Amino acid sequence: MARGPRPRLKGGMVKVRVAMGLAVLAPLITFIALLLTRNGIVSLEFGLDLLAMQVAQIVSWAALAFTILSLGLSLPQFRRLGLISVAIVIVCAVVSAAFFVQSRAIALAGPLDVSTDLTEPPAVAGVTGSPQACPGTTAVMTQVAPAQATAALQTAGFSVTESQLFRSRGVRDGFWFGMGHEAVIRIRPDRTDVRVVARYAHTDGGATCRIASKLIAALQAAP
Repeated sequence: MARGPRPRLKGGMVKVRVAMGLAVLAPLITFIALLLTRNGIVSLEFGLDLLAMQVAQIVSWAALAFTILSLGLSLPQFRRLGLISVAIVIVCAVVSAAFFVQSRAIALAGPLDVSTDLTEPPAVAGVTGSPQACPGTTAVMTQVAPAQATAALQTAGFSVTESQLFRSRGVRDGFWFGMGHEAVIRIRPDRTDVRVVARYAHTDGGATCRIASKLIAALQAAP
């Protein structure tokens, strides 16, 4: 027996509601993973690599597949369900694309300890390894004022923990999964050097280098 328009519409609405729930599931999993990681309940590898970059990404692709199927099934009721189905497909496509891009960006290996002076790098407490150079980052060949160094740290999102005549230090608690950094600006009569150290052992897609570049740009822009 053929189904009438009302049962078909009701069935279509159920699919739309399921699609809407799936559209927000992957971001919700990522948010939960972020909270668990930042509060030390799970490790960075478990929260970021497993929950966010694997589980949530798989859910996002499953949501996109279901919403596309839901759109196809809603074509007989397109005047009532088509537009919202198209909107959900677009949202799921954007979410899936964001996971795809971010997962590949975060997987890129970059130095986690960088300095503009590799011969005599600024000292960072508790760090014994040798820093690396970032492409395009060099020392500021002038003696900046301590206030300028402090301002550069603040501009880059650091909380200043030390400000002396020839040295400024700051810490930065990264929002995303608590991937924080420590930075030291060393001031000498003829140059100012920067060192940035990641407080995690995980690929970051070059985030440490970008922070160092931001600090140097702020120092160079200072009057």
